[in-house]
Amino acid sequence: MTLISSHLFLLNNGVIWAIFILAIVCYALLIELCFIKPCCHHWQQKTHNWSASIKILLSSLPLLGLLGTISGLLKTFEYMTLNNGFAIQELLSGGIAEALFTTQLGLVMVIPGLLMFNYLQRRMVSWQLEQSA
Repeated sequence: MTLISSHLFLLNNGVIWAIFILAIVCYALLIELCFIKPCCHHWQQKTHNWSASIKILLSSLPLLGLLGTISGLLKTFEYMTLNNGFAIQELLSGGIAEALFTTQLGLVMVIPGLLMFNYLQRRMVSWQLEQSA
């Protein structure tokens, strides 16, 4: 099995696709709000309205990763049960790799999002201070 094909099986997982789609939505919102020039109350209102939702969406990324971990481990144990504990090492390690990959993906996707969210929050506070001065 080549290196590419050994990693492609990981994409055959609904949790991974859910993490990707949710991350794309979060980053699209964050990029839009972070890189638009704060020029009016419309920006402030839009940022305020989306802040709680973005925080919830970002916090669900590592939770989805944990869900993928559980499903990968369950697949591994199910395979072991069906084969009376005797398993081919490659199939066993595939389930464990899937479990670890989803956790890693959830964490990797959330960290830059949290940094962008904190930047957005600081930017909103500084804009409000400028407006009140």
